[in-house]
Amino acid sequence: MKQFVKITEESGIPLIGTIMFGIIDRGTNLLQIRPTTVCPLNCPFCSTDSGKYSKTRQADYEVELEYLLKWVKEVVAFKNMPVEANIDSVGEPMSYPKIIELIKELTVIKGIYRVSMQTDGLLLTKENIDAMDKAGLYRLNLSMHSLDEKKAKLLTGTETYNIKKIIELARYIAQHTKIELIIAPVWIPNINDKDIEEIIKFAKSIGAKLGIQKYEIYKYSRKMKGAKQDNWWKFYRKLEQLEKDYKVQLKLSKKDFNIIPTERIPTKLDVGDRVKARIVAPGWMKCQMIGVANSRCITVNNCTAEIGNTVNIKIIENKNNIYIANLS
Repeated sequence: MKQFVKITEESGIPLIGTIMFGIIDRGTNLLQIRPTTVCPLNCPFCSTDSGKYSKTRQADYEVELEYLLKWVKEVVAFKNMPVEANIDSVGEPMSYPKIIELIKELTVIKGIYRVSMQTDGLLLTKENIDAMDKAGLYRLNLSMHSLDEKKAKLLTGTETYNIKKIIELARYIAQHTKIELIIAPVWIPNINDKDIEEIIKFAKSIGAKLGIQKYEIYKYSRKMKGAKQDNWWKFYRKLEQLEKDYKVQLKLSKKDFNIIPTERIPTKLDVGDRVKARIVAPGWMKCQMIGVANSRCITVNNCTAEIGNTVNIKIIENKNNIYIANLS
């Protein structure tokens, strides 16, 4: 069973440094806000191996609302230009108990000009859609991988996934709220090729935009039986053909979302640095722990030290202020 870690100001766990929770700044005017890692689905192609039946993850995390907002304000102030706050997750953002409050509070932070969010749709209702609309959500990216009931359950790994309900909710968002809806399926070659075309037709029928995602396999991804991974050239050629067939834009770039380069938060630890880190929580993966040094979270590999202990580590990665280290 996974451990559940509640991250509060009292915990002393910084909200910059990990891929799982907190804030990620990739050097643009879009900040990723990650309040939770919890996911109610078990997609057989999940790139992060999230969900109840994960074979590699040992912990889930949830960040206290007030603590998250405090860190967001500091990062936005540093950026010193209007930014978009994108609520996403290695799990499902709608699993966050205070998701409506988070949206509302982000919209009033000076320096944030719009708030967007990702969701797989399972936890959507008309009530929380209306609440998100009222709270000021600008855009919702909704992952729907098939409109077929049986295949939709297969691709989400749960019998509770009701695609008919989500179809109606998508229509409601597009036609009865101010929220911009982007339907964002993952295209899994050999698995949902025809489904992608049905999704395109549905999105056009309700006036939603499309953001088709490429199926990717990473080191710890779940690899779906029978699926094939296209290279980027082939993926874009397929999109171009569908654009011609359906007279719709499918190839998207940062320009389509007004994403521009900006100064990024400076890194506080360089690759090769050897420092002492205080262990504060279990890591996301088995045989990892989370340490703290220089006000940053650091994922420490092959570590079994107890919480509260201090260990010597060597930084091996610091891309985008996401720190990974080995014991030294």
